[in-house]
This record gives sequence, C-alpha cells and structure tokens, in this order.
Amino acid sequence: MSGPKVVRIVTVEEVIDICQGHLARLDQAIQQWQNSMDKINEQDEDFYKGIVKCRENFNQMLAEERFLDLQKLVPIEIDHLAEDIEQRKKDKIEQKIQQRIENRQLKENVKTILKSILDKNLSIPNDLDEKIQQIIKNDYQGNVNEVLNQAFLLLTPKQDNQLTDRQQALLDRMEIDNTKQTFHDWFKQQGQVLQRDPRIVQVDNYLSELALENIAIYEVFSNRLINIEKETQQSRQNLLLDSLILDLSKTVKETKERNALLNQLELILAELRQTTANPLNIDMQALDKATIQELKELINNCELQLTEIRQATIATYRQQTILQGLASLGYEVREGMQTQWAKEGKLVIRNPATPGYGIELAGKAENPRLQIRAVRFTATENRQRDTDIETLWCGDFGKLQTWLAKQGSELLLEKSLPIGQVALKQIVEVNESPQQGYTQTKYL
Repeated sequence: MSGPKVVRIVTVEEVIDICQGHLARLDQAIQQWQNSMDKINEQDEDFYKGIVKCRENFNQMLAEERFLDLQKLVPIEIDHLAEDIEQRKKDKIEQKIQQRIENRQLKENVKTILKSILDKNLSIPNDLDEKIQQIIKNDYQGNVNEVLNQAFLLLTPKQDNQLTDRQQALLDRMEIDNTKQTFHDWFKQQGQVLQRDPRIVQVDNYLSELALENIAIYEVFSNRLINIEKETQQSRQNLLLDSLILDLSKTVKETKERNALLNQLELILAELRQTTANPLNIDMQALDKATIQELKELINNCELQLTEIRQATIATYRQQTILQGLASLGYEVREGMQTQWAKEGKLVIRNPATPGYGIELAGKAENPRLQIRAVRFTATENRQRDTDIETLWCGDFGKLQTWLAKQGSELLLEKSLPIGQVALKQIVEVNESPQQGYTQTKYL
C-alpha cells in the first residue's frame, strides 16, 4: 500500500531537546533542595552524594541515547527531592513545636516558682530577678534551666533551720509515694498540667510552620503573640488570640501556596533558559509582592512561551530531517523550501529520476502527523504510469524510513491507501523563480 500516507515523525533532535529540558528542571530541583537544607539548617552528605550520583547516571543515559528511560525517571527524581525536603520540613516543624511547648512550660514554671518565692516573702537577688523578668517577657537569651535552678535554691530550706509549714508543704508536693523528686521532675509535672488550651497548640503549630516558610512574616506574628500574652484582661486576650489564629491559618496557607508556586515557576524558567536565549525577563526578588493570582498567571504565560518555543523548535527539526532524508534519496531539495513549507503548510518536491512527478508534504511541521503523497506535474493522465510512480514511491518511502532510523529518528506509518485507489494529485506549474531557487506551483 503506497498511495497517500499519513505518517508521524519523531526526530532525535527534538527528543534530545526534551531530555535536556528535563535535566534543566532537575538541576533547578537540586538547587531548591540545597536551598531548603540551608533554610532548615540541616546537612546530609550521604543523601547529597546520592543526588550527584543520580545526576551523573542521567548524563550517561543521555549519552547512551536511553531517551525514554531518562524522560520517565527524571520527573520521578524531581518528585523524590520535593518529597524529601517536605518530610524534613515536617520533622523540623515537629521539633519547633516541641521546643515552643518546652519553652512555654519553662516560662510557666518560672512564674510558678516566682509566685512561691513571693508567697514566702523571700528576697530575690537583683541579677536573678532581672533574668526572671526577661524570661517572662520572652527576652531572655540564656539558659532558662540555670535560672530555674538558682530560683529553686531560694526555696530550699537550710539544713540547720527548722522547716516552716509552707516549706514542708512544698517538699510534700515533691514527694510521691515517699519518693522525693528532683526539681526537674517537679517542673515537668507542672508543665503537663499547664498545656491545655487547644488554641495555644494551634498557634504553636502555625508559628512553627511559618518559621520555615517566611521568617519575616513569622516574626510579625510572633510579636503579636507576645503582646497578646501581656494582655491582662482575659476576655480581650481571648478575642485577640482567636483573631490571631484566624490570621495565622490564612497566612500559613497562602505562604505555603506562594512558595509552591515560586518553586514551580523556577522549574519552568530553568527549562525556558535551556530552550531559548531570550526567556521572559523576571525579577524573582520582586515577586514577593505579587499576589497568588498574579503568580499563577505568570506561570501560565511562561508555560505558553515554553510550548510555543518548543513547537517552533520541533517544527524546524522535523522539516530539516525530512528534507535531508529526501535529499539523500535524490529529490530536489533547494534553499528556501523549509521557509515555504512553514509558510504555506505544504511543499512539493521533484524527483529527477521520475520527470513530471514528485511528492507533496502536507501539514504543519509542528504537528507530528504529515500526509505524504506522490503527485504529477503533467496535465495528461496516464493511469499505468501513475501506478508505477506510486510503486516507486513505496520503495523510496522504505528507504526514507531506513535513513531516518540511522539518524536516530522515526517515521511511523499510521495510515496508507492502496496503490491506484486514489488518482494522483495534479500540480500545475505556474512559473520558475530563479531568485528563490525553486519552482512555484499551483495546487489543484
């Protein structure tokens, strides 16, 4: 069957270009992983060595022309890196949550022991009192446990003095089943009673997430919480706390979505830079003020540009490859034909070995499917000769497939009509155009 054919072409150049785009995204994903590790202050040399080894394997795949494997595995590796850093962030968030709980427990323990000291009318050294007040105001940067130890010693009765009723009561609180506890155990027990407000748990969770997503916004909300904790009127404090939780919930959601969109944009831009020397000029630093919707629109514009560039590049590869293949078989491929094909969406090429006959390529080159058919330039119809030409073209089509395969490209036959089933299309010549170097034709 070698009448009109519908074929699909995939060139090795376009496949390599696609693979290089995948690798550009992977390189950016690796950079994002490294940036995230710096952000959460972690190191994992073994994991990083695995990343480097994997990247080297992809280079080897490209060199060995294992294109399908590369296109399949690179996106998986990109997802793997994203999942790894997401898990590390979750672990770090849990650590921060626990740290906030412990800090709050220590702060409450300081308040508790301060109250006990004041209830006993004991004097507090000035330097210790200053540290205690700093802890209560969240301004202390030293070791809170050391301050607790110093304060607790004030409550410890001297061995040569008789215990007062209050001192004995305090010691009794530190005994369970006649087993004396250390003050660390006692403070731990106090903390278990203090952490009950579910709103505080929510705040700790949100702030811990925000600390990893955007430190500047985290500090704003952290200061709001400090001011709320200083509020003495309980009803007002409750209102402020509820408002804080609502704002935190919205901000954390938007911040995480924004960061995800920025990461997505970086991957697209990485492929764009690999594909074209003139990608969209984007100032990543200025995007901090962009809305979520503006980021989505920008991503959409970048994807459209990438698609357009990719299609234009693929069209050029396919045109060049087909024309080179036909030239290798003796067809008259001349300068300017590729431009004519791109402009008109079809191209007619002569074959000097069969005067009066040639072939027509129909279809936009960016479309992988093309129609190829034998045509005649004479007005006189000779059905036997036409049949012979289609038979010869059948042989040339097989040779064209073989030549393309040697270059690493594919020309796949998707549909073909039997020889002679459809009359050969007639192409009427209008005039010669020596300046352009090819014959202008009229399609009938």
